[in-house]
Amino acid sequence: MFHWIEVRAFCHATEEEDRVLAALRTVMPEVEPRREALAGHFGNPLLVLTARAEDAPAQRAAWTRIVAALGKDEVLRALEVRLDEDGVYHLRLDKQKAYLGRIETATTPDAIAFRAKVAAFPKKPAIVVEVLRRAAEGA
Repeated sequence: MFHWIEVRAFCHATEEEDRVLAALRTVMPEVEPRREALAGHFGNPLLVLTARAEDAPAQRAAWTRIVAALGKDEVLRALEVRLDEDGVYHLRLDKQKAYLGRIETATTPDAIAFRAKVAAFPKKPAIVVEVLRRAAEGA
């Protein structure tokens, strides 16, 4: 149902890396996150933590966890906005709540980016939506 699922979060200089890692692991514990050191706009240190599941069992576990926590209706709400032209489903999750062990949609800019490349052929919006609906039903 997916080519890959990815979660990504920024760890700012004012945050503890272990806590941001814990938040990512709430969403996707099956994959060890990669670290990429960057510099922020004003030269401050910035760390990007990314976990990407490319195998079916890890994808299924992550997707099932998201649907169970948010509910099928929330996952499928506003699909036109959450799907891009490449068939990638985007969702923003609350980083602070994930650190506390809960998965909820984000209401602030400090979020975990959840992206899932939907496996649909041909890659027409209606087919991508149908594959996502079936994936949410089966989770």
